[in-house]
Amino acid sequence: MTSQWYFNQPKPGDKNREPVLGEFFATDAIKNPAEALIRESIQNALDAALDDKTVGVRIYVSGDGGALAPHIVGAYMAGSWPHISATGNGLHDAPTKNESCPFLAIEDFGTSGLTGDVRQWHDLPGTRNPFYYFFRAEGQSDKGEHDRGRWGVGKTVFPRSSRVSSYFGLTVRADDRKRLLMGGSILKSHYAADAYYSPDGYYGVKPDDNLTLPIDEPRPIERFIEDFRLTRGSEPGLSVVVPWCDPEIDAEAIVEAVCRDYFYPILAATLQVTVSTPESDTLINHETLLGVSRGIADRLPQGFTAVLEMADWATQRRPNDLLHLSAPPSNRGPAWSPELISDEQLKTISALLKAGERLALRVPLVVRKKNEDPRPSFFDVFLVRDMQSEGGRPVFIREGIIISDIRSPRNRGVTSLVVVEDEPLATLLGDSENPAHTQWQRDSSNYKGKYFYGPAYIQFVVRSIHEILQILSEGEAQIDPTLLLDLFFLPEVEEQPEEPEEKESEPSRKLKPTFPPPRPRRFIVQKVAGGFSVTQGPKAESIPAFLDIRVAYDIRRGNPLNKYEPVDFDLAQLSVVEEGVERKRLIHNNIVVAVKAPEFKVSVKGFDDRRDLYVKVNAREDFDDSTN
Repeated sequence: MTSQWYFNQPKPGDKNREPVLGEFFATDAIKNPAEALIRESIQNALDAALDDKTVGVRIYVSGDGGALAPHIVGAYMAGSWPHISATGNGLHDAPTKNESCPFLAIEDFGTSGLTGDVRQWHDLPGTRNPFYYFFRAEGQSDKGEHDRGRWGVGKTVFPRSSRVSSYFGLTVRADDRKRLLMGGSILKSHYAADAYYSPDGYYGVKPDDNLTLPIDEPRPIERFIEDFRLTRGSEPGLSVVVPWCDPEIDAEAIVEAVCRDYFYPILAATLQVTVSTPESDTLINHETLLGVSRGIADRLPQGFTAVLEMADWATQRRPNDLLHLSAPPSNRGPAWSPELISDEQLKTISALLKAGERLALRVPLVVRKKNEDPRPSFFDVFLVRDMQSEGGRPVFIREGIIISDIRSPRNRGVTSLVVVEDEPLATLLGDSENPAHTQWQRDSSNYKGKYFYGPAYIQFVVRSIHEILQILSEGEAQIDPTLLLDLFFLPEVEEQPEEPEEKESEPSRKLKPTFPPPRPRRFIVQKVAGGFSVTQGPKAESIPAFLDIRVAYDIRRGNPLNKYEPVDFDLAQLSVVEEGVERKRLIHNNIVVAVKAPEFKVSVKGFDDRRDLYVKVNAREDFDDSTN
């Protein structure tokens, strides 16, 4: 039976639909097409993992050097060209028949493959059929509590990554060991050869009942493996090929995405990834990840190495290594309070922080899903005092997936992880995620109304690092009031250095290997209820002549001060208390004071307590009120 592409024609009365599910991955939290592809494909592989197996993923990028010649790829595109060249099909950069075909292949091993009845063509509740949900369903999923995905749209990243919006899937099934090859395409509704077609196309064979079925003959499958440089043998799993792959998805971008989004399961040795090109192979596993990441440090976030080192340490902790906090009351929504950390634990945590040691804490709680019995669960937090950490955002990980767009309070001077692996809480948070798995959303359609006190659970986890540090800060007030001063707010403090008596020449500066010790800080910025305060620094040898203070609400990207708008707030309308200073300017988000006494204080309150503040303070020796 001849294999080719078949597109369906709608029947009278069918609703005309245009595919938009791929746009779920067009989010600011996902940097580029490579990251979207890697996040979803590896998540699918982890969900399909066989028991006690490390999942192996191989990603091959042909580039132009390994592209298939037109006559070779043409055999796999039979029946598709009238649709690829059709007007209004949604393709904006479609190739021609005479173009060579750069491609990408993603293969997973240690997984179950696409099991299930290949003839199933509609949803059957209670029936698990990965083959049906991968090829024939859109916006449907049979993934449950033990799986990372929920929405049934992740597979749309494959056609979204192709210039012909198409992909092939070759699977070896763990249950019956059958090898099956099929393809899928998602265009827009279009006319081809004077006929009207719906968006969906399939590559395979089509018997008389009009349902396209996968190829199972050995010879064409072996030829497909050879042509697309696959390594799939008899091992169960799935190999996906993306023809005419988006040129932005290159090997360097893929390595970056793997390191950024899947470092935790890699360090835990439950995942290893190989990124290959015709010229080289890059193995990323628990032994090589740190080295690979250092090699692309300029592409990764600042401070990422510290996060990796923390994660490497965290994956080696055992339950008895963690300090177990008390659970919040289960008869209401979970909330943080000092009672969750005992006095003895407070002393232990404070001592470890003071010594610069890493902390591993387990936070228990009870999950209350409607129409089910309450279930005990927990999550783990790992943190260390790190004064080089300017970002201060915790990294949130749910079952190995980095949830990259969580709007949590910053904690400057701290590197931290929040890890959710236990099933009841992981299921709750997974239900709240958006399709791209970048946010926890209290109003998600998979989540709203499903749990008692649902929003409170998200808030409890998201604010965990900040609230723990706040409790420690309050407890430390009577032990060492300076221990945690730098950890609980997000000031950007820039004290202007004094000019040297003589300016050195450029060559002599380059030759000097040593630097003078830092001067004691002359002021401290702290969070207070509803705002912030600026006070004299501990053991300061001198006080600044002027303090130039600028404030804005924090944002996820860019400089918050550049995004300030007067409608956010006006300092002149807030409560400003000044002691030992003389006000020189107060306008919009800027206040300048002359310091008149060693024990000075500037306090501003009245901000929206639901938003984080960004406070920048410059110490100045002179001030010109005519400048901004």
